[in-house]
Order: sequence, then structure tokens, then C-alpha cells
Amino acid sequence: MKLDTKDFKRLQWAIAFLIAMTLIGGAAVWTTQQLKKGSERDFRQASAARVDIQGKLARAREEQAELRDKIGRFQALQRRGYIGPEQRLDWIEAIARIKAARRIFKLDFDFAPQRPVDGGILPGGAAAGGYEIMSSQMRLQIQLLHEGELLDFLAELRGAVRALINVRSCTMERIAPGSAGRGSNAQLRAECTLEWITFREGK
Repeated sequence: MKLDTKDFKRLQWAIAFLIAMTLIGGAAVWTTQQLKKGSERDFRQASAARVDIQGKLARAREEQAELRDKIGRFQALQRRGYIGPEQRLDWIEAIARIKAARRIFKLDFDFAPQRPVDGGILPGGAAAGGYEIMSSQMRLQIQLLHEGELLDFLAELRGAVRALINVRSCTMERIAPGSAGRGSNAQLRAECTLEWITFREGK
């Protein structure tokens, strides 16, 4: 079958329509692909943002829990009276009461001047937020019947005073018979170094 010029004239509109539809179809496919790529990119960005938000929320919860823990510890220190000026006179009176109540024959002590706590006790140093950690070192000499008396004395002392008592060192030796003193049945002599720790508001 041969096509003449008249036939081409009749078909030109159909061919033009076919070409136009092909172009429109191609544009639609290209647009769809671009939209798909954009949607995938938006999804990845939204997923990354969600992961980031979840991470920040988890960190915020951890910080909140840590803050609550610190507040709880601070309030516990306040209740025990560890925060504020040292009450050295009260400490001395408490030692005297315990000595009398426990009938300790010999107990001698002396306090060094208060100073910021050193790295041997607290490696992080004396800074604690808006407070300074202060220490008054005490040298204690005491005569005892047995080792348990020293532990009981220290336990009672810790519960009676407004300070955190840390035993820095302690040495103990037997007392030679007859050298403890008249009326004493002490068998041991102990010499200890104690740190009396309090918290002072920073300057």
C-alpha cells in the first residue's frame, strides 16, 4: 500500500498527537522519578532528624536523672549539717561526751587549721560546684581495751557531729603491762589521723 501526499496530510495531526503524548508521558515519568527521589531524600532527612531528636531526648533524660541524683545528694549533705561553717566547738563537746559515756581512760587530740581538701583525699580537688570542700585534720591518740572500741568510738563520733569524718591513717600497738596508767585496764594504744570534711560556700 502506497501513501501519497494527501495521506500524509491526513496523518500529520495523528503523528503530532502521538509525539505530543510521548513527550507528555516521558515528562510524567521523569517528574515521577524526581518526586520519588525527593520523597526518598525527605524520608532520609526526616529519619535522621527523628534519630537526632531521640538521641537528644535520651541525653536530656540522663541529664535530668543525674541532676536529680545530685540534688538528692546535696539535700542529704544539708540534712546532715555538712554544709556551712565548721562547728569545731560542737565537735569537741561531742568527743568529751563520748569519752565520758564510754569511760575511755585516755583520749588526746588536736586539730590543725582548716584548709581546702587535698588531692590525696579527693583527686578531683576542692571545687564542688559553688562550694569548696574543706578539711580540718585531727590527730587522735587513744587507749583502748580492744580494737572494737576504736571502731565503736569512730562510728558514734560520725553520728554525733556535723562533719564527714574520713580516717586518713591509723596505727595501733600493744601497751606494755603496767604502763597504761593507774586505774586503767587499756591493752592497746592507737594513733589516728582523721579528716573532718565540710562544705563551704565559694567566694
